[in-house]
Amino acid sequence: LYDPTEGRVLFNGTDVRTLNRREYYHLFSAVFQQFSVLETTVAENVAQSTRFDAKRIDACLEQAGLLEKIRELPDGLSTHVGKTVFEDGVDFSGGEMQRLMLARALYHNAPIIVLDEPTAALDPIAESDMYQKYNEMTNGRSSVYISHRLASTRFCDRIIMIDNAEICEEGTHDELLKSNGKYAELFKVQSKYYKEGDAG
Repeated sequence: LYDPTEGRVLFNGTDVRTLNRREYYHLFSAVFQQFSVLETTVAENVAQSTRFDAKRIDACLEQAGLLEKIRELPDGLSTHVGKTVFEDGVDFSGGEMQRLMLARALYHNAPIIVLDEPTAALDPIAESDMYQKYNEMTNGRSSVYISHRLASTRFCDRIIMIDNAEICEEGTHDELLKSNGKYAELFKVQSKYYKEGDAG
């Protein structure tokens, strides 16, 4: 999505800098670690427009695991997000905001979805729920999932491990564990941490 400082980024063999940027960006839905939330309604935040399809918003909120929470609010989809502009606004938790951004990306319905640490603010149960729904959420799309937590990579079809700005390993979760390289080493370290944490 950014111009490279070195080399080229190719899309189907074409340098992205030669493409129409507006058309190119429409191919992507993204959930970044840093995002902007509008001081407007839940529905307008998801659709990023004052014109929207309420049923589609409900479906995206359901997939993102936030619909039940929204339905509990007095004004539902018309609830204002944040309290800076509207006194009746609602402040969501970090995990709820992440789910709202996921619903926004799903609503955009682009053929390529990019998720950058989308579970960072979720508790372990919510994180597990999202992994189980991941295939459903990305069905029919190409998806890029960026994470430092190797427990979250098991459901990915192809894992690319980057170390020192280079691809150092590539394969499925099982293949990379069998190769006993950097990925396997980090996975063992991280899983040991989780096991010790569970035992305590």
